[in-house]
Amino acid sequence: MCKAPATGREHVPPQCIFPEDAQYRKDLITVPSCPEHNLGKSMGDEYMKFIVLCSGGTNELVNPAFGSVIRSFVRRPDLLPKFTLNLREVSIGGQETAQITLDYPRFQTWIESIVRGLFFHKTEGKCKLLGDVFSGIFWEQTLGDDDFKERCREAIRKARIPENYEGANPRVFQYAFDRRTLGKTSMCRLRFYEGDPIWITWKNVNVHET
Repeated sequence: MCKAPATGREHVPPQCIFPEDAQYRKDLITVPSCPEHNLGKSMGDEYMKFIVLCSGGTNELVNPAFGSVIRSFVRRPDLLPKFTLNLREVSIGGQETAQITLDYPRFQTWIESIVRGLFFHKTEGKCKLLGDVFSGIFWEQTLGDDDFKERCREAIRKARIPENYEGANPRVFQYAFDRRTLGKTSMCRLRFYEGDPIWITWKNVNVHET
């Protein structure tokens, strides 16, 4: 993430994402990290944990995991309005639920840090120039459904993602990288609690289209 010396190790994704039950914390991935990019982002990790656990389509393991989020709100009541900006009731498919405004810059930075960590874990190299993030867990007011789907399809056409995910705790976290070694565009796909995938694309440096 930076040029500062690594003095410790950081979990990728952050350990707080995983349930406290040890059976869902097998062989967690860690990478070298400086203090700023490890301890200094704990509040961002808590926010993104809340977003991931509140997203639709996830499995039943989010229920025990959400207990730690409730405990955070009890300790810090000021977090609730910060995490649920512009909270309002909505109806989706005939079911009543809620909608909040996502802190997209924080979301993108968090996803980028995970992808960079996973890339280093697999290659011991740095992943640069990360780009667009796509996911069904959020909706952009400036991007209609048709445009969003077309951008997703275009990104997928530019990078071949393996069908199978990797991850020692697949019911909690999975990931898949583009297997190509050539070409200008690469992609990584993340999945939390078997919910909607999160895609991120980036441009490779000093390569030509083939």
